[in-house]
Amino acid sequence: MIWALAALLGLVFGSFFNVVIWRVPLHKSISTPPSHCPRCRKPIRPYDNMPVLSWLILRGRCRDCGLPISARYPLVEALTGLLFVAAYARFGYGLLTVKAVVLISMLIITAFIDLDHQILPFGFSVAGLVLGLAGSVAAPPPEIQGALAGAAVGAGFILFAILLWRYLLAGVFRRFGVDQKEGMGFGDLPYAAMIGAFVGLKGLTVALAAAVVFGVVIGLIARSAGRNQRGQPIPFGPFLALGALVGLFFGPQLFDIYVRFAGLQ
Repeated sequence: MIWALAALLGLVFGSFFNVVIWRVPLHKSISTPPSHCPRCRKPIRPYDNMPVLSWLILRGRCRDCGLPISARYPLVEALTGLLFVAAYARFGYGLLTVKAVVLISMLIITAFIDLDHQILPFGFSVAGLVLGLAGSVAAPPPEIQGALAGAAVGAGFILFAILLWRYLLAGVFRRFGVDQKEGMGFGDLPYAAMIGAFVGLKGLTVALAAAVVFGVVIGLIARSAGRNQRGQPIPFGPFLALGALVGLFFGPQLFDIYVRFAGLQ
């Protein structure tokens, strides 16, 4: 029953996250008007608003105007449900799962907003930072020092990367005739701090390493497939979110494996 409840909650929350992802960057209310087709503006009937299932029944089209409904909506819903179940499987019944679910929720909303608009809402990052620090005290065992260290290192890493790019690497690219736009901004700074507050120093180290790997690999694939042109920036937020999931679920274990492999312990 708990597994089913976790999946159901994830699907329902994922449906709400779709509303937040769509409306918040446009400065629209997330409560009014009720859910509606973005094309014909007709309200969505309650029986057409079931997560994932309604999209499949309607074959991805609006019941009224017949125009396609983006597959992103059921994707976000299914992804949220899957990650909520994974959080329960990993952390069991307790506050650690609640803490993980809060982080997962923040990551999903902000990553998709960054994909669409290349912004990481400052308010979400700051709120997440506060919740992460509070969760490090509330969830056993208390890990406030690790959370503070993770937040500080996360912010410091992004600040160092931004300064390195602006005052060194950008000039090198220009000398070789490559006008490569900056893909990382100061919005990533509180975002990385938020991640560090939730996953601690070990988890953050793994998260940042994974984010860089994801960024390089996916960037190269996108460039090879012609989806990303030279000089076109790729938002780093989604890669940080992917890295944060790795840090959340496997961070301390991967960190300890690396330390032993490198002979540092």
